[in-house]
Amino acid sequence: MKRILVCLIVACCVFTSNAKSWSIIGDALVKDTLLLKQDPTNANVYSYVGKLTNKSFKVTDGTNFYVPACGLTDPFDQQVGMENQMDESQAGFCMKYLNLTNLFRISLTDGSAPKIVVEKVIPYQHIYLIGGPVNSHDPNWLLPDARELEKDPTNPFVFYYRGFLKYNTFGDERGSIKFLTSNLSWDPAFHPLGTANQPLSQASKMRLGGSDTKWEIPSDGSGNGYYVIKFNTLDETITVEQFVHANVDYPSNVYITGDAMPCGWVNGEPEIMTPTNIMEGKYSWSGKVVPGQFKFLKTKGSWGSCYVSTLIDQPIEYGKTFPIVYEFEYYNNGGNDFKFNITEADRCEIRVDLANMQMMVRKEAPNSIENLNQGEDITITADAGKIHVKSSFPFRKTFAVFAIDGRKIHSNSFVYDTEMSLPKGYYIVKVTNSRGVDTVKKMGVLN
Repeated sequence: MKRILVCLIVACCVFTSNAKSWSIIGDALVKDTLLLKQDPTNANVYSYVGKLTNKSFKVTDGTNFYVPACGLTDPFDQQVGMENQMDESQAGFCMKYLNLTNLFRISLTDGSAPKIVVEKVIPYQHIYLIGGPVNSHDPNWLLPDARELEKDPTNPFVFYYRGFLKYNTFGDERGSIKFLTSNLSWDPAFHPLGTANQPLSQASKMRLGGSDTKWEIPSDGSGNGYYVIKFNTLDETITVEQFVHANVDYPSNVYITGDAMPCGWVNGEPEIMTPTNIMEGKYSWSGKVVPGQFKFLKTKGSWGSCYVSTLIDQPIEYGKTFPIVYEFEYYNNGGNDFKFNITEADRCEIRVDLANMQMMVRKEAPNSIENLNQGEDITITADAGKIHVKSSFPFRKTFAVFAIDGRKIHSNSFVYDTEMSLPKGYYIVKVTNSRGVDTVKKMGVLN
């Protein structure tokens, strides 16, 4: 028993000695002192990412101060050794000719001979998923099929893929994917770390460039479904954060174009329909329309994939359901390009149901008075005596209603949709999704 206790004490001491409070101090930083963050996968590595200046800095572990060893003072793109400071007058580290608008990573490796290095890091503006599951051509993968990831609003190095992946029924490498930095070129690309393909469910580390390995979903359909994939280009890590099995493949958005819409007849910047239940292929758009025609696009920037009417110039009746049909390159395949026709200007909501291939237009009551903060995956509406909340993603969220004076009236959790009956008046509605992002909206409830 004593031996076990001694071992535990030694282990705790080793762990505690690794967890030092390494900090950077000096004029090179926006702040005078900055605590370095310990790498969760390597207890001896500490880092900082941010802006730096051409001025000097020193390093401290909370007890001692460190300066460059052997006279090498510039750690940019080279590891420089550190030694205990013997005198305050000793020069610190200093980098020359830095572009002050760039971002840099300081990496410190602890040990018997600690070292420090500074590297420039460049956030990518775009990341794209390409591969067999999103391939629409037989047999080759083509760049137009690449799907863009969503950039994290708080971290320029983090991206998310939120959408369906399904083992394809045709084409090359039907279950394989990789990630591109451009939708105009195959290089550079991100691949699994190592020399072999890797199951997407086991994704962890990745590399830029090198052997053309891929991540894979199984051919038996067990990997078909809705994915949330976190992609970190700084740490070069990839993780499947959420997965819901499904044998469908609905688009992340549907688009509306036409002279009845605010955008006009365009495919580059059409009106965007938000999913209200992506697992059931349901989408919604609200806004002002004018007399004219419209149709739906499956892909932004292309006229080739459309959802259209089954009748030419189909007149719209509010509240009535109309069938839609999918046409792929109708001009080459003998299909139709029939439009829907709106006869009066109004504010309305347009709904599309791809599971049942139908659409509906209804007049929208002028009851939402102000949008304070609208999240991408939440839709909040109100009608006679009720507030309705719908979500496009199949993960748990919290719903809260407050009086205008800030008093909480109600709260609950939900996945796809929820509602609450309320008397006539104005309320603040707050919905928090699974990533901790809040959607806050001021709503008016009518009798």
